Amino acid sequence: MVSIRPIRLPFFKRARHFHIGTTFKQQYTYNYNYTPRKLPRRLLYFGVGTLITTGYIYYAWWPKHTFPSSVAKILRKGLWAESDRGENDYQLALKYYIMALEHCDEIGMDSLSDEYTGIQLKVAEMFERLDQKENAEFIYNEIATLYMKVLTAAPDSEDGRRIATPEHRAHLIQKDLRIAIKLVELNNLNPSLSKAILMTHLLIAQDEVHKKLGPSGTIYKMTAISDDDKTPQNYNATIKHDSITVSTDGVVTSINKNPAAWYPFSDEFFNAMDLLTAICVATGDLGMASRVKISMTEWMLLADVDPHKLLLSQCNLASLLYLQAEEFEAQEIGFRRKLAESAGLDYDTIKTLTPKTVQESQDAKDMVQKMMEKGSVEDKAEYQEAIANKDKCIGLSVETYQSVLEFAKKLPQEIIENNSTINETVALATYGLGVVHLHLSQYEKAERLLREARVRSRSCGYEGLIAEIERELGKLFKERKLRQQGQAGSGEVDIEMDIHINK
Repeated sequence: MVSIRPIRLPFFKRARHFHIGTTFKQQYTYNYNYTPRKLPRRLLYFGVGTLITTGYIYYAWWPKHTFPSSVAKILRKGLWAESDRGENDYQLALKYYIMALEHCDEIGMDSLSDEYTGIQLKVAEMFERLDQKENAEFIYNEIATLYMKVLTAAPDSEDGRRIATPEHRAHLIQKDLRIAIKLVELNNLNPSLSKAILMTHLLIAQDEVHKKLGPSGTIYKMTAISDDDKTPQNYNATIKHDSITVSTDGVVTSINKNPAAWYPFSDEFFNAMDLLTAICVATGDLGMASRVKISMTEWMLLADVDPHKLLLSQCNLASLLYLQAEEFEAQEIGFRRKLAESAGLDYDTIKTLTPKTVQESQDAKDMVQKMMEKGSVEDKAEYQEAIANKDKCIGLSVETYQSVLEFAKKLPQEIIENNSTINETVALATYGLGVVHLHLSQYEKAERLLREARVRSRSCGYEGLIAEIERELGKLFKERKLRQQGQAGSGEVDIEMDIHINK
């Protein structure tokens, strides 16, 4: 078994119109500033791409709504005060916006309306500009609490009746997700809280989507994605003209596509899921990150998103699965070391064993046999589980990369020609597939894929990937030469052996 080493290139590609870790138009500017446990730099590719600019949330709601004239009169004073002409007096602007809110309460304006929340957002913005982040967060929490209260209320309750129509409910969900994303920005140093915020608000959105999809839409609800579930799932999705067929661990479901189920909160919905994945990756929770990304990719299929967004999401998923395989391999090595120590064996000797040496050397056979006899049943079972999960993740990663290439081949040529992102994603998937095969010591296949990725990268101007391809090709030539010279265990190449121990 070949030791899996990290793929150096951040897999979540820097496409021209995409931020790292997001599959949407350049609608938000991310700068996620987690301080997680020390991880390899490659695990932070998500984290680089995950804060939302303050401006977006305001311009999404302000000032396009109609206000009563008495309220508008106060707002104009606030807008003047915060402008250049008002010498950017945010303290004075805050005073006027608070006055406007108080007047809205006096005239009985609905606190759920876009006008009311729009003023609240201006109050929060002024607090942020004055570096009063706690006050700003209080305002955002106040809005989020109201949305949660109304959106989760029984339809015949007082709060439930505040939602006028299904369209109104969908609009509130859109605003609720925007506020959730903003709260994550403000709590970017608290990953546990950020994860909880996104999970809670995404559940509301997903419940709404499920209702619109009907009985067949029961795939991967957020409640099924838990930190306790560490086993990688076997899944496959087949795309048809108007539906997809999803197979998850043997359970097959056919679901009709329905982009309208996500209207008008499609961007916010997938952006929040990408942000949740980013937090999981930045904090090292690759298992949950993979499960969220699998769920997201399948939702994107149902939402019939643009092909380039779907391809990028699948490519990112394949990278996550590979990284998760590394995590399982670390567990495998840990258990192997523990088993060797239990048997009184030198781990450095055990780790250099290969299937060939075990087959040809009686001493090697005796060492493996001793490990099998001395190790506890529990340790051997966990060791085998780690190997099985690692192999499963590698297999899923390869399948997902291949699905990117196969899907891209079926796209009409005019779509590919008009979207350079597709060619970049295909080059990245080809590179990733080559690196996986390199780490599996499948040199001929790896070389072919890496050379193909280099050609694709040059043809589409993906210069950032070429250096990584050259680096991997250099590793390949060196490793293959050592293998041919019979020096694979010399330390230049770290070969690990899967010693499958009977329970």
